Amino acid sequence: MSKIGLEELPPAKSGARRRVLITGVTSTLGRQLAERLMYDKKVDCVMGVAMDDTPYYFEDFDQRRFVYKKVNILKSRELTNLFLSDEFKSREIDTVVHLAFHHRPEFNNEKVHQLNVEGTKNLLDRCLETGTIRKFVFKSSALVYKIRPHNPIRLRENDDLNFDVDAHPIVKDMVDAEMLCRAKMDNKSMQIVILRPSATIGRNVTTFYNSFLESSVCLQIAGFNPMVNLVHSRDVVRAVQLGIHKNTQGIFNIGGKETAPVSDFVKLSGAVQLSVPGFALKPITRMLRLAGLSKFDPSTDMERLRFSCLLDTDKASKVLGYEPQHHIKFS
Repeated sequence: MSKIGLEELPPAKSGARRRVLITGVTSTLGRQLAERLMYDKKVDCVMGVAMDDTPYYFEDFDQRRFVYKKVNILKSRELTNLFLSDEFKSREIDTVVHLAFHHRPEFNNEKVHQLNVEGTKNLLDRCLETGTIRKFVFKSSALVYKIRPHNPIRLRENDDLNFDVDAHPIVKDMVDAEMLCRAKMDNKSMQIVILRPSATIGRNVTTFYNSFLESSVCLQIAGFNPMVNLVHSRDVVRAVQLGIHKNTQGIFNIGGKETAPVSDFVKLSGAVQLSVPGFALKPITRMLRLAGLSKFDPSTDMERLRFSCLLDTDKASKVLGYEPQHHIKFS
C-alpha cells in the first residue's frame, strides 16, 4: 500500500490515540482517509463501514488495526448492532468521520435524500446516545453557500447558505445535514467539526467542477468567466485528519492551492471550450451526456458558472493548522 501525504501533523493536545469510525469508507475520500490513518501514529485503529461487501483493496491493510463492517446507516437495527458489536466496543471507538453522503445530482431520489439527511441524523443521535464518542467530523461542501453577484470576494463560514426552495435536492440535503450537525454543537460530550471544501478535484470524486473539467466538451455561459479555487482530494483528506486530532469544534472552509478563471482550468484540462447562452446550457449539456462527451450536470447550481465562489480559509489555517499542499495535475 503506497504512503500518501504522510507529513507529520502537529502534536495532539490530549496524548490519547484516536480510534476512528469512517462511514462511506468505500468512497474515494473514505479509502484515502483510511489509508492515511493507517500511517498515523496518533491513531490506534480504524473501523470502516459502508453498504458494500468488503472491497479487495482493504485486504492490504493491517487487520490488527483495521476492520470493515457492512452496515446500512438508514437501518436503525444495523446501526444499533454496529455500536453494540464486539468489534466496536473492544476498539473503544471515540471518533466518527461521516462521509456516507451521496453527491451525484442525477440520483436525487427519495433514497438518496434518506441517506443524506436521515442517515446523518441517525448517526448523530446514535453517537450522542452512546456517550463514548468525543469527536464527530462531517465533510460538507462549499455548495451550501448562496451564490450571488454581490457576494464578498471570499466567503466566510458565517456567510449566507442556500435555503432557496428551488435549490437542487443535493444542495438542500447538504444544508439540512449541516443544520443537523450544528443543532448538536451545544452538547458538552462530543465536539462536532464541519468541513466545507471548495471545488474538490480527484480521480473518481463526484463534485460540480470535477465532473465539469472531466468533460470532453466544457460549456461556459457567454459573458461569464468566474474565478474558481480547486482543492486536491488529498488536501481534503488531510483537513479531515486535522479535524480528527485538533481539540476544537466548529465550521471550517477548506481551500486548495490553485485559483484562476474557470476558462484557464478548461484549457489545462484539454477539453474543447464553447460559450453558449445561459438558456441553452442545460439542453446542450444533456445532449453531450447522451453522446458520452460529458458527465456534468449544471442543475446542481448554475450560478457557479456565472459568479465566483472563493472561500476565506483563515479560520482553518489558524485553528486547524491547515494549509493546502497538493497541486492539481491535469492529464
